[in-house]
Amino acid sequence: MIGYDRPLKAEWIYKSLQLVEAGHKPQEYYEKYDNIAVELTGKDGRRKTRTVLFRTFIFNFQETTSIINDNILIRLCKEKSFEYMKPVLLSKFIIDYEILRQFSTLYSKIFDDSQEISSTAITKRMVESFGDSEIIKRSTRAFLKTLQSFGIIEPLTGTSYAQLPKAELSIEQVKDILLLYAVSNHTKQIDIKHIDKSLFAYYKIPSISDVANKYHTNEWEYIRGTDRELLMLNS
Repeated sequence: MIGYDRPLKAEWIYKSLQLVEAGHKPQEYYEKYDNIAVELTGKDGRRKTRTVLFRTFIFNFQETTSIINDNILIRLCKEKSFEYMKPVLLSKFIIDYEILRQFSTLYSKIFDDSQEISSTAITKRMVESFGDSEIIKRSTRAFLKTLQSFGIIEPLTGTSYAQLPKAELSIEQVKDILLLYAVSNHTKQIDIKHIDKSLFAYYKIPSISDVANKYHTNEWEYIRGTDRELLMLNS
């Protein structure tokens, strides 16, 4: 997917995935989503954000859109707390949208942890990377608002944000993000030595090697070599 033009709040995603059940039609949940996204007053705005939410967190795991299938995020949202799930849900954006991977890479390169985030500066760099397109500008604005709802940044002015202290992910959260990465990319093998660092751009994380060791044999086989560290998933 190229563009990301509708910001989503973390609460909308979490509550929607808690609500939906496999085997049901998506249309059964449209009105219920409207009752979740109460901050959106316009019918068109609710419809467009619902489209992004369902596409990213439900339909991208399955071949058709007629019936909801079970997936890793639906299961996790029913099992885990909202605070636990926020980093896992945020990682899905970065996994799915090339433009948001690029945004996250630039974000880490341009701003250190103590700096304010300038929407003007990062939009300029995004345009330099992708071209002067309205899609790029809308995607950048939308994702900054999404990062705000996930507790990564908070607005200072119309064009600047303060970075909030980075949360530290648990070994279990990193494990679930790695499993989500594998499912989303239809792979049973992850090279953790060369994994895209943008996946964890907004958090402090434990050593991925420690995560690999912790779940060795349980979730995957951890294979180490001279220039690679592979996770071979069990299922």
